Amino acid sequence: MATGTEEFPNRQWEFIITSIFMLVMSTFFTIWRVVIRFRASPWMDWSDWLMVLGTAMNVSAISVAIACGFAGAGRLLRDPFWTIERMIHQNHLTFTTQLLNVYGMYVVKLSVCAYLLALNFSKRYRWVVWGTVAFVTIFNFVLPATQHFGLCRPLASRWDNRIKDKQCWSQNVRIGIAYTQAISNIVTDLIYATAPIAYLRSVQLSRRTQWSVRVVFLMSLVCTAISSIKLVYFQKLQGQIEVYYESVSLSIWSITEISVGIVVANLPPLRKSFDSLFKHLLPESVTENISSGRKLHGGNHSFNLSTYRNQATRRSTIGVVTGRSVRHTEDNASDKAILGILEGEDIVDNNFSNAGITRTTRVTVNHTTGDY
Repeated sequence: MATGTEEFPNRQWEFIITSIFMLVMSTFFTIWRVVIRFRASPWMDWSDWLMVLGTAMNVSAISVAIACGFAGAGRLLRDPFWTIERMIHQNHLTFTTQLLNVYGMYVVKLSVCAYLLALNFSKRYRWVVWGTVAFVTIFNFVLPATQHFGLCRPLASRWDNRIKDKQCWSQNVRIGIAYTQAISNIVTDLIYATAPIAYLRSVQLSRRTQWSVRVVFLMSLVCTAISSIKLVYFQKLQGQIEVYYESVSLSIWSITEISVGIVVANLPPLRKSFDSLFKHLLPESVTENISSGRKLHGGNHSFNLSTYRNQATRRSTIGVVTGRSVRHTEDNASDKAILGILEGEDIVDNNFSNAGITRTTRVTVNHTTGDY
């Protein structure tokens, strides 16, 4: 068979279709979150703005990745499609999408840290989250930036193989930094999954709410699994000659890692929306059994505070507690309220204290007025 008519394997569309799906899915969940949070507070929160920025970087990274697909990603080196100019262009696009992917993941992780800090369970909990911020900054920003911009001089030699007069660090340095970054993603995902759950004991919640919150945060383990798979494909790629063809799997998992990370990071603010959805989908008998655990320990009643209410329609409620009046603060007083786990808790007004929710107090309600 003549070379000009030979059919060569091409993973182009596998890469492009997966990239488009991940782009649409991650962007949809971020838009959903922004709509919900904007209804609660038009200015939203730092975690929301960081998530918007991280999603924008992911959209940019995937857009460039799709361009990589059309520029030759997934083709064999012996494919007549390739010329020197096309290889240089492909390498440049790959370098760009790697930058956007890595730093987009960093911003998404900062968004998660900002959200966890707003929960403000305890001083020790805050130290754990701040330690995670430092860890993420070192391993997901400083080290990758050192590799991206310091590995070779001039920088253009990273994608232009025609440049012979260049100085580069050992290949082991690049591989070592890539491994530390992948491992740091696994470690931080484990922290995101376990830290909030460990401190849920400091607040009184109904059984249904506790399990709902646990499931939401344990979804971070999905990201842990994806990061582990990505690490395996990175190892397989070492020493491969057909880099444009073989690297498609690693590229797909890299895009999946940040896209699924965005989806999972958006789940806590959307928990109440999913609760409402499940109430409509699950049989009534199931929801009744779940609701049977709504009473708190000790026989105290828990009142379900609405998590998302329009500020124009939100009402303040007055509760007569042990002979005195107590004014309940608005639901969006903290990110804990937006998480929707304030059942049976005292709320500290942010206008008077920045400490957030610092303790749980059991009270006996003699009489209650207002709309719960």
